[in-house]
Amino acid sequence: MEVTVCKARRNGSEEQKGEPAARNQLARLMGVRMQAWGTVLVTMTTLMITTMDAKIYERCELAKKLEKAGLNGFQGYSVGDWLCMAHYESGFDTSFVDHNPDGSSEYGIFQLNSAWWCDNGVTPTQNLCHMDCLDLLNHHILDDILCAKQVVSSYNSMNAWDSWAQHCSGHDLSEWLKGCDMYVKNDSRKHGDLDSWG
Repeated sequence: MEVTVCKARRNGSEEQKGEPAARNQLARLMGVRMQAWGTVLVTMTTLMITTMDAKIYERCELAKKLEKAGLNGFQGYSVGDWLCMAHYESGFDTSFVDHNPDGSSEYGIFQLNSAWWCDNGVTPTQNLCHMDCLDLLNHHILDDILCAKQVVSSYNSMNAWDSWAQHCSGHDLSEWLKGCDMYVKNDSRKHGDLDSWG
């Protein structure tokens, strides 16, 4: 009988010794879970704030912003070129994000790629525009425009955007400016020999 009692006491004390270790392990596991939930919460909050600050532009409203920012005639491209490209890239939606098979993503109204033009904190990047990709997702598009100008200047053309090459290049773009009450500048070296009214 004594042996059984001693054995029971010994097992009880071993359980008590193992209990703090189990509690510590459980506390560490809970800490990791809480940290993961914290990260998810911060990410969701950031995305919600970004989405709340986003905008889907009307065509003529965007045309006037692009003209005011100096894109009408920039590197020989009219506002019609920029509108056409932005329509096919994002539908004029500043919050649009597209994910590519190579792991990179494209951001904002001009769909600027995280591998080359901005830093999303995930994709290895050249970050040639020296900016955070999330900055491209709000309704303040001046930074998007400055980066897009750099893309066109670097490539010396809008061929950097496949959608422009496929849907806009060589097409009559006057329809994009119809009713917008603006003057369209064209560079005869790239698009024809006459300026047109929109």
